[in-house]
Amino acid sequence: MTDPAEAFARAYHAATLLIAANPELMGFAGWPLAAPAPRPARPVPAATLLRQWAEGTIDATVTLRNSIQDIADFADWRLSYTEDEVGADFLNRYGWFELVGPEGHYHSDTVRAYIAWWGENLYYPWHLHEAEELYYILAGHALFEAEGQPAQVLRAGDTRIHASNQPHAMTTTDSPVLALILWRGAGLHGAPRMGVA
Repeated sequence: MTDPAEAFARAYHAATLLIAANPELMGFAGWPLAAPAPRPARPVPAATLLRQWAEGTIDATVTLRNSIQDIADFADWRLSYTEDEVGADFLNRYGWFELVGPEGHYHSDTVRAYIAWWGENLYYPWHLHEAEELYYILAGHALFEAEGQPAQVLRAGDTRIHASNQPHAMTTTDSPVLALILWRGAGLHGAPRMGVA
């Protein structure tokens, strides 16, 4: 039987090693020596889909992807949006949790590190937030759009930075996508909002 505390420790360690080995990730927000802050499990339908997905990684990301699958049943998953904003199908095949941050499984007031998953053939509409953001793709691929930047398909190992209040959107096609998302700066305690500036 899986011990949730040990599983989260492995995931935090895997994230630490991945970020320490990647100058772009480390340079974006650093990485805190964060203390465990146990949170209640809050399941979402997407967690089951994520646990069953075994494709789309590269050598650098497979350990963290596997660790995330191990904690999927114990994470404090969130959905952010309403059915009116994104539709029921989106909510059934999407979810995120805060691994590190003010409300994370590991506490930090200097950085937020989200784990987020979207199923295939989903459109994540235009949205924005005050915090600066870095996406690092752990598995799968998706088309990313951002105001003032060309659209780009990101795959495992690729990154994309969004400036404060820069509208952006994402579309998955024939593959889900799993991402590590870092937030820094003003708005660290805020939330995304739908629309454009």
